[in-house]
Amino acid sequence: MGEWRQSFLTIAVGGVGALIASLIHMPMALLAGPAIGVSLAGLWGAPMDIAPRLRDAAFLVMGLSIGSMVSPESFAAMMRWPVAFGLLAALTIVTPFAGRSLVPRILPFERHESFLAAAPGHLGLVIALADSLSLSLTRPMVLASIRLMSLTLLVPLGATIAGMEIGFGLPGSAAVTPLGWIAIQIAIALAIAPLLRRIKLPAPTLIAGITVAATTHLGGWTAGGLPGWGAQGALILMGSLIGGRFTGMSWRELQGSLLAGGVIVLLTCGLAAIAALPAAYLSGLPLLDVLLGFSPGGLETMIILGAALGADPTFVAAAHLFRLMVLAVVLMLYATRVANSAALKSNGQDAAPRAD
Repeated sequence: MGEWRQSFLTIAVGGVGALIASLIHMPMALLAGPAIGVSLAGLWGAPMDIAPRLRDAAFLVMGLSIGSMVSPESFAAMMRWPVAFGLLAALTIVTPFAGRSLVPRILPFERHESFLAAAPGHLGLVIALADSLSLSLTRPMVLASIRLMSLTLLVPLGATIAGMEIGFGLPGSAAVTPLGWIAIQIAIALAIAPLLRRIKLPAPTLIAGITVAATTHLGGWTAGGLPGWGAQGALILMGSLIGGRFTGMSWRELQGSLLAGGVIVLLTCGLAAIAALPAAYLSGLPLLDVLLGFSPGGLETMIILGAALGADPTFVAAAHLFRLMVLAVVLMLYATRVANSAALKSNGQDAAPRAD
């Protein structure tokens, strides 16, 4: 099946999922519905995928939509970020080591696998390290997909239970940015995105869109947001991307990893909540913002959920980017330590001296 035909099939399935989720009044239906629909289709063997260009277009539209929500208060709050980021760094370091210590006591995981399973992000690096340690390459992908899907569904549901009003998608804008300015924003974002990609920044097109829209709005050059159909349509595509992570996965693989996925979600989210409480108190930042910034979900998904829940998108985005940078250092240092330990064992230098 051609790349674009596969993409349109995936979007069609995602659209049906969004419609059904909207009819039953599911919170964030335009994101959660497609995620569920496409994941089910993928598990049943349907070829669910989105072409890279279409994916980047969705990221760009989402970035421009979210960036238009940034307010001057976001920059006033930046003076309070360092306290929260200090605790976030500690959380990022502690989480995989907590997994290494606790998970093997509950699940049939060995310590290195538990460490990687509890790492809150950097799936590509995690898989590379799993390969170097001769561990399963499938399990990290399955566990990361379960964690992302769980947060996609449970965060809006939890917010609704807590009494927050959650709509079907992103909050609508009172005004629409003139088409000329939208075209200028798109052109600038497309020029910036390759530079961000070159410095290995995650989701460069999304970050470029947020940066450009926030700058033009805070500078007073533009007002309003994108047309509602554009932002909500991109949200359906984003949900389809989340669901597409289950393509190629069998029901048997999913069932075999559900318990492990649940344990990892409880561990990582529990630690995030424990760290978020003092971080919010000491920094004076809203607890919702800190919880979303500390959550172990995907960068793109948590930024979108933060925007939908009324959190400060600049803090949520910055927190997840900072967490990924810290995590990259933690993973590389751990891999170096494991490699050095293996080298010592292979040379026999760590063996106890014999008394002859």
